Amino acid sequence: MEFKSISINNFRNFEEVTVDLSNKNIFFGMNDVGKTNFLYALRYVFDKEVRKNELLDSDFYQKNTAEPIDIVVAIDISDVADSDSQKLRARVKGNITSGDNIVYIKLHAVYNPSELIAVPEMYWGGDLNNLGEMKAKSTYFELDYVFNPIYIDAYVDLNTLFRKNSNQLIVSQDETDEDTITEIEGKIRDLNETIGSLSGVKAFEDNVTPEYKKFKNEDIEVSVKSEIAIKGLYSNIVPYIKKNGEDLLYPTAGEGRKKLLVYSIYDLLAGTDQNAKKINIFLIEEPENHLHRSMQMAISRVLFGEDNYKYLFVTTHSPLILTEMDNVNLVRVFNEGRLDTRGVFYKVPDEYKQRKKMLNRGLSEAIFAKKVLLVEGPSENVLFTKVLSEIKPDYEVDGVFILPVNGIAFRAYKEILEALDIKTIIKTDNDLRKTNISGQYSVLGFLRVNGYVTGTKLPVANIPASGSGDINAKRDLYDRNRILLDQIREEDGIFLSHCGLEEDLDELLHDEMVVYLPDSNGNPINYLQDSKNYHMVELVDKLSIEDCQAIYDDYNFACLKEVMEG
Repeated sequence: MEFKSISINNFRNFEEVTVDLSNKNIFFGMNDVGKTNFLYALRYVFDKEVRKNELLDSDFYQKNTAEPIDIVVAIDISDVADSDSQKLRARVKGNITSGDNIVYIKLHAVYNPSELIAVPEMYWGGDLNNLGEMKAKSTYFELDYVFNPIYIDAYVDLNTLFRKNSNQLIVSQDETDEDTITEIEGKIRDLNETIGSLSGVKAFEDNVTPEYKKFKNEDIEVSVKSEIAIKGLYSNIVPYIKKNGEDLLYPTAGEGRKKLLVYSIYDLLAGTDQNAKKINIFLIEEPENHLHRSMQMAISRVLFGEDNYKYLFVTTHSPLILTEMDNVNLVRVFNEGRLDTRGVFYKVPDEYKQRKKMLNRGLSEAIFAKKVLLVEGPSENVLFTKVLSEIKPDYEVDGVFILPVNGIAFRAYKEILEALDIKTIIKTDNDLRKTNISGQYSVLGFLRVNGYVTGTKLPVANIPASGSGDINAKRDLYDRNRILLDQIREEDGIFLSHCGLEEDLDELLHDEMVVYLPDSNGNPINYLQDSKNYHMVELVDKLSIEDCQAIYDDYNFACLKEVMEG
């Protein structure tokens, strides 16, 4: 079974939107753009506890109660061997044929102005244009025999959750429990008698009896009796945490500790007998709240690695929650004049499986930005961060992010970011590589650029080695093709260096760099290329705001102006 899409019409801040889904989905974006409403659209379809609240005029897009609310979820059940597909197909029965591979589940709600509510009606079947009405008992529809939605909000109440589900979580299985319960009942009787014998109780009885006889003098006396009783054996159980080998109990007062215990309890609930026969759907809102970064990463490992979370819908603001993501559907929710979304299925490329965390950490931060500058490595990141911090101190607030790809593996990032409608700029070196043919270079940088452009292509024929060295060969190659390279900048946002980072800096600030780097012996290029990141930090610490402005305005570093102003 695989979730395929959700279409939402006239619901809350969604006028009309369709989003592709998969079995693990992440909704992200700025505040107040509709992430929570995505979850609520799903909850109205699958969660009877939400559905029974019915819908108010405020649930209609801009209170347009003249049009109905329609929410349609499409689920692929083509895998006939899959047990979840079998469960769903068995319930839909007459509303689907053996040849139908998609089940459509539809919520339809028409506003009743006299009742001031809209009562959800549910339909399903294999033909979207001819769905069958779903049988219901009050607010309990046939769908509710199939799915078990588990909603975990950002501020879940641990004690309420535990008390509500204690009978499912704590089930007596030992025959000796009956003897223990009898013993508990005897102790309760003893406790009641002991309380009744307290001097304060006896004094109250002695004092209140004469007062009563003032109203009616009869041969009686007032007696007070304790009636402590077990109203649910586990109703007063409270979860604690203790260290192994110690008897001291630590109250679960910390919000982070509570959150981890909450997830542990939900894991257990998903596997209880009551829910095991259903299809568990996890709808989780901002799991990062109250968790330290290491715990967020631990949650990420559980959400995207554990089998329990087979069907998952998460909203988040935290890139750390995404460090272990793989085979997930990324849905960016944003509002540029009107609500819009962009979605893309993300799978860690095979060549990155061993370095998944490294890839995901960079990508998971970048997807929260509006514009991303992809650079080859830490040296570019250090330099460009310094320049933008001086020239545009609020560049990160403005949604600009610099992402080093640790080499030249731009594609893994570029395709995902552009699919999410995040503007992506690439800054890469004009590399040459010696060939097996004596005296010739392969135009490696040009070949790389051609792999990313959609239109204009650069010439890729080998070039002769320059008698004056690689640097001049690179510059000559660039200058001969500058018109094409400028066109590629304009059309594709790919900025090839005139030569390389260090050479381009030297071309602009040679005299200053000789002063700033006294150990370079007058050769700042070689010095920067030796221990690249360390020596770049040394240089950056000494750059003045005038130097930063010169870099920002320079043709060779136009990628900075493009990501800020383009």
